[in-house]
Amino acid sequence: MKTISIKQLHARTGHWVRAARTTPVIVTDRGEKIATLQPHLEPTRPAAVIDWAARKKWMPVSSIDSTVFISEDRDGR
Repeated sequence: MKTISIKQLHARTGHWVRAARTTPVIVTDRGEKIATLQPHLEPTRPAAVIDWAARKKWMPVSSIDSTVFISEDRDGR
């Protein structure tokens, strides 16, 4: 890890930002650590929980429109 002052950051901002691609850079103000420049990491997307093609195999299939079931259920109330 590299430590630099605000003055150094101000003088060569582009350099330090590019340097932070590979290793974090700590910025200090009068010797006190105040910030860290670090590489931006893209979040990884989790694998799909459900294989949608396989899901169709185990989902019940009906030739009746689902609105019929819903209407019958609501009429009972």
